[in-house]
Amino acid sequence: MTILPSDKVYQRRELQGSRVGDDLVIFDDRVGKYYATGPVGADIWAMLAQPISAAALHERLMAMYDIDFETCRDQVQDFLAKMADADLVVARVI
Repeated sequence: MTILPSDKVYQRRELQGSRVGDDLVIFDDRVGKYYATGPVGADIWAMLAQPISAAALHERLMAMYDIDFETCRDQVQDFLAKMADADLVVARVI
């Protein structure tokens, strides 16, 4: 799934996520699967508690981490697409 910079992205509300150290583990009880992310994925997940545009997410991450725009955009788009394909997030034009 392609998420556009203007799309608002947010967590599916019924999911359970817990930090384990700096990482995050998400359990989707509808399919009985666990998903794990590293520290950056955990930070992204926290930002997705409220609807946020993909562009605003890029800006926040670039302020938090020493990363250039293209790398941040590409990696965040890939991460969000994988989360959307696993039905962990919702992406909508709002």
